[in-house]
Amino acid sequence: MSFVYPLPTTGSISFADFLLDPDNKFLNDIAEATALRGRMRAVLKEAARTEGPKDYTNIMKVIDDYLPYLFAIVNCLEDGQLKLKKDFGILPCYQFDLILVEKKPRIECRDIYYEFIFTLLTYGYACSNWGSSIIQREEEKDETDLKLKKAADLLCTAAGIFSYISEEVSPRWNNPPITRPPDVMMEISTSISKIALADASSIAIRKALMAKTSSSLLAKLAIGVAGHYEKANGLMKSLKDPQKVCSDFRKYVHVGALFHQALGKKYLAKDANENQGIGKAIGFITEAKEVFYNLSKSKSTTIAAHASKEYAEVLALHSSYVKINNTISFDQIPSKEDLQALIPSGRFVSSLTKYTLPAPAFGRSLENTYEDGGNYILEGRYY
Repeated sequence: MSFVYPLPTTGSISFADFLLDPDNKFLNDIAEATALRGRMRAVLKEAARTEGPKDYTNIMKVIDDYLPYLFAIVNCLEDGQLKLKKDFGILPCYQFDLILVEKKPRIECRDIYYEFIFTLLTYGYACSNWGSSIIQREEEKDETDLKLKKAADLLCTAAGIFSYISEEVSPRWNNPPITRPPDVMMEISTSISKIALADASSIAIRKALMAKTSSSLLAKLAIGVAGHYEKANGLMKSLKDPQKVCSDFRKYVHVGALFHQALGKKYLAKDANENQGIGKAIGFITEAKEVFYNLSKSKSTTIAAHASKEYAEVLALHSSYVKINNTISFDQIPSKEDLQALIPSGRFVSSLTKYTLPAPAFGRSLENTYEDGGNYILEGRYY
């Protein structure tokens, strides 16, 4: 399971209407920024009209071309090389379906930082969706280690982009307006960074299964994934109004935590059985069985399908373990509290890929912004 982010769309603007260049040094650059933003708008509109697979490679490439100019505008406004003729008007038609799905009002945010965060979020969404699309294709045929690695790399890259927004961009936005949507809040970008890491880490479980890894390690991997989802869920709940986060997304995070907790208990049951702890095995498999049964009744066909597959397996394991215990072992089954004390810490095998903005296309670079120089994020990744 991976969450597919609906890509936002935007209306057209001309930066020349808002930016004053006192020395007339950047007129051509400002025009180029407007043109590149127009290209971004066009590919997002095309993606919105396209049913089925989308060209995430092209979407990311177009945004990557626009970012150096947008970053230059932000820098020049901060250090006074450019000035505002007037406040940015309502940056038009930003539809963040991820968050404001119950109601989709025209989002009013009159600030260049909203444009900056919007663009980076869209970049991250496209990167995450690209990785998710690879996972979905591999589920429909024999999985290959190389394809799964590519998907995990993309999700780790997306996690780095979202983390960059939280750590580097959001703190630069002084006095953000109260009208800003939850999408651009630090808690949300941090949350979706952790979700991307959770999705990348879940791939490690598939690869470990292909490599016939021990049940003990598989349990720790699953518990680690659940931990990422739990942290993301906690961040969303810390918002003043968590209900603004769309119900589908909140449910995905909640179910992701439950599913991987149960998956971890399934592997803990297997490990206990392999080590002559049949009572513990029954305790863990019983708890996993209850969760997978409930999730198999989900209205989401994707969740129900994954949970039903797991439920069938744990049901058979439960029956087998109970039969062994009733005829051979006669072990005492630990209480829920005792079982909880036996759950190990999760193991985290995926880490975010640190994101670095490309160098600004014009103006003076901010001091220490680029120590190593910027690179095209998709370099060498044409797959």
